[in-house]
Amino acid sequence: MKPFWEKEYLNKEKSTFGNPSKEVEEIVPFLEKGAKILDVGCGDGRHSLYLAELGFYVDAFDISKNAIEKIDYLKRLNNLKINTYICDVLEFEFKYKYDLIIIHGVLQFIEREKQPEIIRLLKNWTNTGGYHIAALFTDDEPVPDDLKEVMVGVFKNGEIKEYYKDWKIKMFESKKFNDEHENGIKHCHAMNKIVVKKA
Repeated sequence: MKPFWEKEYLNKEKSTFGNPSKEVEEIVPFLEKGAKILDVGCGDGRHSLYLAELGFYVDAFDISKNAIEKIDYLKRLNNLKINTYICDVLEFEFKYKYDLIIIHGVLQFIEREKQPEIIRLLKNWTNTGGYHIAALFTDDEPVPDDLKEVMVGVFKNGEIKEYYKDWKIKMFESKKFNDEHENGIKHCHAMNKIVVKKA
């Protein structure tokens, strides 16, 4: 069974997951003009489109063909420059280091044994002084029944900080929230958010 967002990506007029997250908006003043940004598991582009509109150089990838087709449509419609790719993180061909890497709502869909390798890879491809913004689900709330097949890598609360103990933690948040989607599906999630800077 495909996750609910695959169908919602087909709606070109509305963002599936809403507006850019607060922590992405708040990082903008700390980025230099022309900063290179990578949006990992970008979905239908709520962060990529916003950052490209501000003039940043944005690369974005997702495993969902529907998501990338939607971004491509919206970037043409709004005359934005975003380099898009259909792939997963271990297939993405890195060509240069980034000033900001966004890993928002992605890591819980990756098998636990692959997570250390992926986080290490993304850290290596980040410029000194660059940032990561990550948001991920934790097991403080059970995985919703409709997501059990895909949400295979939920974290322990606070675990993500261990991966970045050699970076400067600028923000960490642990929270629970209720979510209701267009199709009437309701979820309760526990989430960690972290903003870190590479020393």
